[in-house]
Amino acid sequence: MTEGTPRESAGKLLAINQSVSTYFRDLADGMAAQGLEVTLLAGYLELTEGYTPPFEWIRGCELRRSPAWRRLWTWGKFTLQAMRAMIRHRKGLVLLVTNPPLVPWVAPMLRRLFGVRYIELIYDIYPDVMGRMGMLRAGGRMYRFLRHLSSRAHRRAECVITLGRCMRQTVLGQLDDPAAVEVHVIPNWANIEEIRPRPRQDNPFSIAQGLTDKFVVMYSGAFGATHDIDSIVLAAEQLLDLGDLQIVLIGGGTREAEVRRLVEQKALPNLRLLPRQPVDQVKFLLTAADCQIVCLDEGFEGVSVPSKTYNALAAGTAILAVSPPDTELTDLVAEHDCGIWLPPRDVAGLAAAIRKLHDDRPLLARMQANSRRAAVEHYSKGPCVEQYVKLLMPLFRA
Repeated sequence: MTEGTPRESAGKLLAINQSVSTYFRDLADGMAAQGLEVTLLAGYLELTEGYTPPFEWIRGCELRRSPAWRRLWTWGKFTLQAMRAMIRHRKGLVLLVTNPPLVPWVAPMLRRLFGVRYIELIYDIYPDVMGRMGMLRAGGRMYRFLRHLSSRAHRRAECVITLGRCMRQTVLGQLDDPAAVEVHVIPNWANIEEIRPRPRQDNPFSIAQGLTDKFVVMYSGAFGATHDIDSIVLAAEQLLDLGDLQIVLIGGGTREAEVRRLVEQKALPNLRLLPRQPVDQVKFLLTAADCQIVCLDEGFEGVSVPSKTYNALAAGTAILAVSPPDTELTDLVAEHDCGIWLPPRDVAGLAAAIRKLHDDRPLLARMQANSRRAAVEHYSKGPCVEQYVKLLMPLFRA
């Protein structure tokens, strides 16, 4: 092929995800780099300054999380847009995410009627997560019906991918015959080039927030049903004697108003609540912390993995993993010796863990170094996207 000659397409990929973060965007970039013609249907695409997508973006209906009726409405509208797009792109492959869950549930019908071949990428396991949130009665008629739809979606997929060991077991548990489909595990990742440890004195976020001489414990992300934010606030109340401690909560979500009321009620000098920050500030705010709190509340094990974990590793912070036992989080901190695990709702335990890292700086430094090493060696974009490439590219030749 001579210079300037258009590269022959390796195939066509339609990616469907209602809310696209940098993780899925990196994946779309990686598949486009393999010579695929990538089209993305998304209601929201996280863009950073200077980034130009190497794929076509079809704007769909943006997700509205609350109130509940609006979430369902935007799920339904986006699903209709996804169905139309899948029919139009039926000669290629479709990579669809469980965001919203309705798209995988209708995919088997489109495969039968129009020959649509699809790969299912499971970020959250439905309807299990809906049952654990109280949106559906676990074991009820609607719950069983939706489990049937999920099982059918898994069976008719070219392959199924999820984020962790425990999630894989939950997916297999939805199948009458676990041998009917192979479920692959590929974790999310961090941009280790953009998010890397940096001196506090050179960190604009640390400077702006007056954190350069503080011991900073941070929670950054959604305030949602799967996140035990209350224990963080109550633990701060037990640590008022640590004069240099600053606990920083950053984010928003379905529980934002509730969290704000609790923080204002306590009015603790060592606790600060900040709104969700612009995307281009993430690399600064994460590296302003000595340790990051990552939460997975009781009852949500096996249905979700907090993706913020990988950015916290890349930032070189110690991890305070708040989760039930035997989860992806417990595996991670044990395997890489990069933090401390404790169960949800253990306020005294969380306060003790923060105090331990505050008082034992050699231990803190070792865990911080191990976090960065784990991100570079196991949870960086290159190795993780390569796993997708090795798994998906042969399907275009099938």
